[in-house]
Amino acid sequence: MVFVAALALVGCSDDEVPYPTELELELVGFDYSTCSIRSDGELRCWGNGYKGVLGYGELEPIGDDEDPCDMGPVDIGAPVRALYSISHGERCAILDSGQAQCWGWSFSAGYQEGTDLLPRQGTTLTAERDILQLAGGNDHACALLAGGVVRCWGQGALLGYGDGVDRGEREVLSEVLTTLPDVELGGPAIALVASDDYSTCALLAAGGVRCWGISRSLGYGTGEVIGDDETPAQAGDVPLGGRATSLVAGRGSQCALLEDKTLRCWGQHAAYGGLGYGDIFTAIEGLGDDETPMDMGPVPVGEPVERVVMGGHKTCVLLAGGRLRCWGNGSPGELGYGPTVSRLYTPPDEDIEVGGPVHSVALSRTHTCAVLDEGIRCWGINNYGQLGLGTSNPSPLFIAFPVDVPFRPSCEE
Repeated sequence: MVFVAALALVGCSDDEVPYPTELELELVGFDYSTCSIRSDGELRCWGNGYKGVLGYGELEPIGDDEDPCDMGPVDIGAPVRALYSISHGERCAILDSGQAQCWGWSFSAGYQEGTDLLPRQGTTLTAERDILQLAGGNDHACALLAGGVVRCWGQGALLGYGDGVDRGEREVLSEVLTTLPDVELGGPAIALVASDDYSTCALLAAGGVRCWGISRSLGYGTGEVIGDDETPAQAGDVPLGGRATSLVAGRGSQCALLEDKTLRCWGQHAAYGGLGYGDIFTAIEGLGDDETPMDMGPVPVGEPVERVVMGGHKTCVLLAGGRLRCWGNGSPGELGYGPTVSRLYTPPDEDIEVGGPVHSVALSRTHTCAVLDEGIRCWGINNYGQLGLGTSNPSPLFIAFPVDVPFRPSCEE
């Protein structure tokens, strides 16, 4: 999952687009679906209704033969700050109250299964501190709480507690965060990401990144799993070659943006190209198992990176002036460079012709959407109506270039 946050940049040059302190609309991309969060906390979702993840109590697609505005907002009962997927069939919204409301087919990394398709019938996660972020996969989940505290539950080898013990299977899910110990990170965290079922990484306030999980490509260059018999604090920082300012994750991989606006990426599935270092890996190789991100050096973007997002095996960066470039692996047209381009192993020199400066990007395994001054433009796979066009037909189901989306920030307009 990718959460597109509103940022404020200080000291922008004349050719940079200042990101507003509060966007009217934020987009979140998931596999085969898209959601929007308005500045007033209103949530709407469209695309594949698999396991009830859209929040409307339906399993059928939404947006394949109707405008997403026709469905109305998702009824959660409180304004939404952010939206996360912590398993393939579960969504969790962080509310203004600092709680998280979860719904879908499976809760708590499979320990408590349910079929709560409506958010109000789902589970409310609470803690003695506000919940700021969530991350996870099918076998684990983690929460970043106010004060930089991280707590995890699920399969023991993925949790980072250093003892390999499963946690959360006996607790009432709504109370699980009040019973868990803190993961020993070695400092307060400001961001938390999970690359599916393999690993979790935290960005510390001091600029270091610490990772744990069953992946052999955690970035330490040792090929060892971290968290089964040691804590992230004992493992130390992933060697990046600089202080990180942001951290994102895709399928089995992650990227850190450094203070000098260069990019370092590592993880599994390096052969798909999303890490950006070229066609130098075999199908089973990862990056970070016997080398570190510092060893590899900067991803060859060619100019300073303002923001980075990942989704599936794809990576996109925003450059000065709101220009967008993407690389990695996808179906024909997914990268936005036309129907003949399905894989790029390194960052291209060419900007995607989006039609104007891009403020933010939502990226998933199947499609991409960009927020511009004029509205939203999307491209990629549209088999469930996830592009927001109000149809999945007529063909092509693959939209190879950015196209206007009729969905509006205010559906009353």
